Amino acid sequence: MPESAPSPISSEEQRRRLLRIRRLAKTLGFEGLVEYRHVVSNSGGAQYGIGSTSDQDLLVVFADAFERDADPHDFSLEAILAHERGHQLIVWHPKLSRILARGIELVSEEILASLIGSLIVEKEQDRRDLYHKALYEAVAHGIDSTHAIRLLHELRLLLEKAL
Repeated sequence: MPESAPSPISSEEQRRRLLRIRRLAKTLGFEGLVEYRHVVSNSGGAQYGIGSTSDQDLLVVFADAFERDADPHDFSLEAILAHERGHQLIVWHPKLSRILARGIELVSEEILASLIGSLIVEKEQDRRDLYHKALYEAVAHGIDSTHAIRLLHELRLLLEKAL
């Protein structure tokens, strides 16, 4: 079957997935609309869209998020949603906005979203997975691994204080 077409599911399963996503998003503090689309995204399983206000933001979760969640060696659905909530907090959280306005040149939004996600998830494994995702991104951006670890540690402490 092509990657763009996930295996069919019942309308009841689609409702269950949407309810699960909405419950998790609410637990993580997501504000705005939450949708489920039974298609493969090839973008990690979820996408955050900025609205004109936080309650008009959009979180879209795709079928591949559930495939990843089912794989014990991949990101859980909660970790995927926490990363997207991290993006939302970068945009709307007042303290984070002030910190980021000062400029953090070496850090991408993907790194920050993963670090924030690692602070708001409950499970330790999800925390580690998101921290390692941030570390991978930092090294992929050309930061030496030793420096990246020190930088992420400092950033995580700063984010903890801001949140």
